[in-house]
Amino acid sequence: MKKVSILGVLVGSVTDVSTSLILGLPFGIYALSKVDLVHTPKEQLQSAIAAAMHGNATLYWAQLFVGLLCSVLGGFVAASIAKRMELLNGALSSFLCVGLGVFTVIAGKSFDPIIVQVLLLISSPLMGLAGGYLRLLTVRSTPRLST
Repeated sequence: MKKVSILGVLVGSVTDVSTSLILGLPFGIYALSKVDLVHTPKEQLQSAIAAAMHGNATLYWAQLFVGLLCSVLGGFVAASIAKRMELLNGALSSFLCVGLGVFTVIAGKSFDPIIVQVLLLISSPLMGLAGGYLRLLTVRSTPRLST
């Protein structure tokens, strides 16, 4: 029996990234509203938005929290589709998020300190694992009808 569900991992990974983008959009819009768009040069706009995001600790931590919850959701979805090896499939659902994070670090596009970047890269698979664990708990606690 295969341990990894390619479909589950792919769908869970897309769920993680897409819900992070969708639910993170209001945070980005709020940060954008704090930037003087008229007087900020176009090439400095991304840095200005990042500075506005990092300048508001509540906003920054809320965005991180939502992103981590999305990784839990992605892990849960992956484990639900896989219907086996829930922890493994949940953790693997973070591959797209981790890949994007590594690309961001290598490309120098991240505005976070390196220690925060490393912690975020580690936390994504852990949150996916947590999603797989939640799925495992729901499977174990659901009474089964015998036929």
